[in-house]
Amino acid sequence: MIDTKELALARDHPRGTERRRLLPYRDALNDVSVYAALPESDRDAIVRWVETRRRIKEDYGIDHDPANLADPLLPAERLRAHVLAGEAAVAQRTDVVDPGGDLIAAIAELRKR
Repeated sequence: MIDTKELALARDHPRGTERRRLLPYRDALNDVSVYAALPESDRDAIVRWVETRRRIKEDYGIDHDPANLADPLLPAERLRAHVLAGEAAVAQRTDVVDPGGDLIAAIAELRKR
């Protein structure tokens, strides 16, 4: 569960928070096979941030701004698609469809199968 304190930090400092959370996973965010090779705990950290990004995008409209060339935020939808592709690779499935909504719940369901 992502708490209100974590959401507030992400809302108030999205770029710095994203950099701190995702920089260690730079290679994994550029290559699905590298993502799939990560330990589950590292994938969980990425999933948690991507769900946080979904929430601040929905609730506050904070996302990648293509007009701001200095904006390092990755597009939330691109992050989500990459995570789903990586988790599908781990599960060795090709039939994964994004159910929308809570990504943490969606990944938990995918991992059960």
